[in-house]
Amino acid sequence: MDDYDVVIVGGGVAGLTLAKFLTEKGIPFLLIEEHDDFFRKPCGEGVIRHTMGYDFYDLYESKAGVEKEIWNTAIYTRYGEIEMEMPIVMMDKRRMEEELAKKGKGGEIKMGERVEKIENGILHPQQLKPRLIVGADGAFSMVREYAGVKKPILGMAVEGYSQNIEMDEEKCHIILRDDVVKYGYAWYFPKKEKWNIGIGSQKKKYFKEGFEKFKEKNEEVKEWRGAFVPLDKPTRAYGKNAILIGDAASHVFSAIGAGITPSMIIAKIASDFIEKWAKKDFRDMDFSLFEKEWRRVIGKYLTYSYYTKSIFFSVVRNEYLRHKLLARMCKSTTEYYRRVMKR
Repeated sequence: MDDYDVVIVGGGVAGLTLAKFLTEKGIPFLLIEEHDDFFRKPCGEGVIRHTMGYDFYDLYESKAGVEKEIWNTAIYTRYGEIEMEMPIVMMDKRRMEEELAKKGKGGEIKMGERVEKIENGILHPQQLKPRLIVGADGAFSMVREYAGVKKPILGMAVEGYSQNIEMDEEKCHIILRDDVVKYGYAWYFPKKEKWNIGIGSQKKKYFKEGFEKFKEKNEEVKEWRGAFVPLDKPTRAYGKNAILIGDAASHVFSAIGAGITPSMIIAKIASDFIEKWAKKDFRDMDFSLFEKEWRRVIGKYLTYSYYTKSIFFSVVRNEYLRHKLLARMCKSTTEYYRRVMKR
């Protein structure tokens, strides 16, 4: 049985960001990713640049894959257009994950290898028994199941690429109308030479209905890719000898389905704790301190996002009242980012 102190299961943004930070700290690790290439989880490829005092560029430490920086978002409801100012970095997510993998070369990264099950702390069929398992293995996390943590509520989304969108290329565009999709929204995000467009909903029935109409309207899209997205409060992020980061623990702003920046922030926090545990030879690891810290830094805001989404879609049923509520929320967001970004 091979000897690894730290094994990361999952090579998406969360797992690869942790690999990057562990490499910087000189901590050996093994990362196991079931696919043999990157960008397996579809997404809109837009990254919130600034979140709770963290800047995406400081976390990423690169400009590789950056295609466009956008400040303005237009949100279209049944009752008109609402403008919001929030810094968004449009990425080539495949290049981003490739870059993170390069920065994580201080450990071993195995692509195209799947962990089939975990029993008594042993990863099969690899026959590994690490002191610490990190679950970065997404919405259907095997590590989460092993750790005894409940599965989060999931929504569904699809995305594709289009060249033929006649909208302002200097804005992100969001369609928030029940006649487009209920309990969700559609998006049109401009990239360097094309658009990332998609639609998502927290309700399976309405997602299917909305996607059929959206696909017919955007028939030039050659390939649609779908994914399940955690749209719940963040779960407990530890159990047994495992911690969870990213979608595995619903580290997502569920009101908008944005998980890249929160995942990177919590990966950074996890790396700091792993460094402390490594100095004590991984004895007496108190995972509750990791839980307390990430919740202090960003957890309450992820929870707030969940309740905002729940109130917006499940309590406020009238679209006019939603429009008015959304206008107030966007005004508050704009004022916040103008202040913190000194724009």
